[in-house]
Amino acid sequence: MTFDFAEILTGFIDFLWASFLLLAPMLLFGLFLSGLIHILISRHAILKWLRDDNLKSVSTSAAIGVPIPLCSCSVVPVVAEMRKKGASRSSCLSFLITAPETGADSILVTQAFFGFVAALVRPVISFITAVIAGLFCIGLAKDNRGETQSPAHSHCDHDDAHEPLLPGSDDCYISPAQLKASLFAYLRRIGDKISRRENASYADANALDFVKICKHVLRYGFVEVADDILFALVVGVALGGVLYLALPSDLMANEYARWLAYPVMVLVGMPLYICASASTPIAAALVAKGVSPGAALIFLMTGPASNTGTIAIIASQFGTRFASVYVAAVIAVTVVIGISIDAILIAFGATLSVNLAASHSATLQLVQWGGAFALIALIVWRFRAGGLKSGYRDLLSNLRPCREK
Repeated sequence: MTFDFAEILTGFIDFLWASFLLLAPMLLFGLFLSGLIHILISRHAILKWLRDDNLKSVSTSAAIGVPIPLCSCSVVPVVAEMRKKGASRSSCLSFLITAPETGADSILVTQAFFGFVAALVRPVISFITAVIAGLFCIGLAKDNRGETQSPAHSHCDHDDAHEPLLPGSDDCYISPAQLKASLFAYLRRIGDKISRRENASYADANALDFVKICKHVLRYGFVEVADDILFALVVGVALGGVLYLALPSDLMANEYARWLAYPVMVLVGMPLYICASASTPIAAALVAKGVSPGAALIFLMTGPASNTGTIAIIASQFGTRFASVYVAAVIAVTVVIGISIDAILIAFGATLSVNLAASHSATLQLVQWGGAFALIALIVWRFRAGGLKSGYRDLLSNLRPCREK
């Protein structure tokens, strides 16, 4: 059997470029939504809703975690702060599952590869998994006074450049009314400049600076969140290309292979540090080569939600019993749902289509090409600013068990 290296390289590059065309517009829009979510959701309000060990708190926590774009590393200090402020363990557990498994960016990337239905089903499954795990936590992981917690910090203390929008606040939240007032004040100032008035009217002198708000939104989405996910995303797309070329088309032809795919996806997904967006092109390549949608779902859920580093940190922050419930719940619920989805698809004779080709519409092609070049520019910019080094360091640290200090 001979291999044509030029043909393989061409196929790999074609897969990378097609992936960038598909995911770039959605990912860029998702990063922008990340910034909006960051300023429009109050951390203090979240903590007020999550104090009790009951179905309401667990469901609320899971729902809040669905749109928030946190990777499995960045979610741990947030949850530690939630716990320190009084959030229940069960609420923390459900948030720990949905926040890294889904997010505004990953939902839109899922839509690009798998379509609208899959983009809706993915967060629903994540929500169900989190609620069931939270209920297990209520029954099995009662508070243990001997367990310690590490002090946490606000995300607004991320670095010196990330300052709260309101002086003296420890949160970046602003109300919709404040956002509206700042926009109107900014438009009035623009109008004054256009009309060349010497004494501009500032009726809302105390309103927030709209330009500062926009910079804050863009910095959070396209700098902080981007630095968290871009390196893992590039690695994920590259792995997807390798799998797409390496795996035979009749990979799942044998019935035993179909059943073996479930534990294999668990074993691959659990230790692997990969964000929700980065796992999507890999899952697309697996489905395109015959892996069942349910097995691919297991990889999509277990990969972002757990890895050796995150599990070690969770055990240190909340105790080994809590970490055990967390890992067991993610595996058990995800596997059951994955097998159930495959059974439903087989019963109805349905399939899950995978989109690995760019659009034929001239308008959509313009959007996709513009988004792809914009995403490449963002990757180059953030890597030049140190995002490559920090992403590589985070990836290595999460591929091996963490040593707690």
